[in-house]
Amino acid sequence: PVVSDGGEDNYLQSVEVMVMLDTLRTINNPLNDYALVALLKSPMFTFTEDELARLALQKKVTEANHVVHQENLYEKLKNALSGHGQHPELITPPLLKKIQQFQEILLDWREFAKINSLYDLLWKIYQDRFYYDYVGALPNGAGRQANLYALTLRANDYEKMSFKGLSRFIGMIDKILETQNDLASVVVAAPKHAVRLMTVHKSKGLEFKYVFLLNMDKAFNRKDSSSALIFNRQNGIGIKYVADVAVDAADELAPNHVRLSIDTLPYVQNEREIHLASISEQMRLLYVAMTRAERKLYLVGKGRQESLEKKTFPAPENGRLAASIRRTMTSFQDWIWALQTVFKNDDLTFSTRFVMDSDLTSEKIGQLKLKERIVEENLAHNRQSEDIRRALDILENVDRLNTQYRAAIHLPSVRTPSQIKKFYEPVIDTDGVEIMEKKTPDFIGKTSFELPDFAKKAPVTGAQIGSAVHELMQRIPLDQAPTIVILRKVLKQVQAEESVKKKIDLQKIAGFFETELGQLLLKQADKVYREAPFAMLKQDQASGQDFVVRGILDGYLLLADRIVLFDYKTDQYTNPSELVERYQAQLSLYAEALRRSYGIEKIEKYLVLLGGVQLQVVKVD
Repeated sequence: PVVSDGGEDNYLQSVEVMVMLDTLRTINNPLNDYALVALLKSPMFTFTEDELARLALQKKVTEANHVVHQENLYEKLKNALSGHGQHPELITPPLLKKIQQFQEILLDWREFAKINSLYDLLWKIYQDRFYYDYVGALPNGAGRQANLYALTLRANDYEKMSFKGLSRFIGMIDKILETQNDLASVVVAAPKHAVRLMTVHKSKGLEFKYVFLLNMDKAFNRKDSSSALIFNRQNGIGIKYVADVAVDAADELAPNHVRLSIDTLPYVQNEREIHLASISEQMRLLYVAMTRAERKLYLVGKGRQESLEKKTFPAPENGRLAASIRRTMTSFQDWIWALQTVFKNDDLTFSTRFVMDSDLTSEKIGQLKLKERIVEENLAHNRQSEDIRRALDILENVDRLNTQYRAAIHLPSVRTPSQIKKFYEPVIDTDGVEIMEKKTPDFIGKTSFELPDFAKKAPVTGAQIGSAVHELMQRIPLDQAPTIVILRKVLKQVQAEESVKKKIDLQKIAGFFETELGQLLLKQADKVYREAPFAMLKQDQASGQDFVVRGILDGYLLLADRIVLFDYKTDQYTNPSELVERYQAQLSLYAEALRRSYGIEKIEKYLVLLGGVQLQVVKVD
């Protein structure tokens, strides 16, 4: 067994104690909305968010149909009981029964609190709602029950000091919390031969036969010495100097100035002193950790054996590691490895062993012994058996519904072709479609300390070319056949780098408007729609639930008897049939959206292929 020794006093922050404190606050003053909501949502009464919202709408309506704007949830709860709420239709019979039960129990507790001690009141709450038994069934149940038991003892000790009353006890607890203090955590007796897990700070003054110091490779925290402002009592404030540097760039799209951040001398001095102080503190922690063992100390870290063995270190200075090593190392493991390497000829009292994955996983751990299933009939005489059976029935019903509607549970309300692509065949392309789900930002990556090279150009990608071509096709005026001169003028308006623009073949684009489709677009320019967004309701095949598909059409021509849909593709290819097969489902999806929007059944679909050796316009059936 493993026992964790917490490093902080957080007794009042434990969930079970917070629930009981909110219960006491509600008994003392039901008009405290925060405490009342916490009690209603607690496992003792299990009100849901929906039920609480229904209660919150029950403002009082007088006989003259005047709405009283009450602010307290408890008053609205009483309105729901009396039927004088603003929306009585929202209070269902099961909800009304829960409200009645809660009100009866709360009034009983309030009456009991008037003539009995806090100790007796807490035990009555535990027994009335079986909360003490409930927390005992949770993970770390013994510790949770110990916290609840300690609360009764502390309440009893409080009243023995000539302090009486629930209100004063709650006031004392609130003052402790307001000052960001807490009461000492309850120590639960550890099982015999248990492994104790604790921080290095917590181990001060203690000794153990065997000690494992874990995570030796964990890097030191240098957050204090890397902030923009570094304070020091003697040196004052160290800040970075930010300068705007003018840049004379030949590229008109390049920035004309660059902002640089430069470390000042006070900043460097403060950073050095904080770093040295931090290193000294880490050395003290390592000393404490390495002096806790009576028989044997295990220092455990991870790393590549080849990399560690290749490291070299300067000779020792006066029998110690060189100061440069002590300052530049970033973890306990680096210090220990340097110590072993530099003093390898000395009689050190420790040895190093590298353990591979195979060594950790090849050992058999035995087989768990299956426990006998508890027969339900054995609980017949238990006072909680009826509640337990009802809970099991509810859980079984929830599991059945989750299995039945599993597809609907994971179905997003809005999809794009890229998401549909995962569920349906053939594959649907996502070109021109923005995915509306939260993503990890692209800019999050590894920190680089190298100076930026503004002259270095990143290679042009196919996605950049595709985006630039789509923007160009959107900007081309259709009042006349576009020439190369016109296309060059339009290309200057495209928001892309010059290296991307140079990759666009204007001859192919001009040639497109000489095709039959291009000529049709020029003749019917007033009926051409480009970069048109669409949204369409679809039904998920797995769950039968509806969802929304959103995307952007490259363009279409709206005629009286038909719609001509066209889509530009810059993919490189050898055979046009490959792209037709790849994008056929996407065009069918777009055609369905147009068919629903305009009620026109005849949709002609074209792919304008710009990524091959020659321009091709392919009609898709």
